[in-house]
Amino acid sequence: MSDEDGAVSRAYGALAADATGYPSRISYLIGPTFTVVRVYGTVDPAAHPDEVLADLR
Repeated sequence: MSDEDGAVSRAYGALAADATGYPSRISYLIGPTFTVVRVYGTVDPAAHPDEVLADLR
């Protein structure tokens, strides 16, 4: 998802605390009722897809 103005990153507290303004690597698993099921505060890009798929099972 694209977040060009950073509104979604700010809403979920995902903007970096440093001066770069880049979002942190945080993922949220959203359930079928649109609630946050799990927060992945530290994401390893190589392993993350498998982690999320395991949580979906």
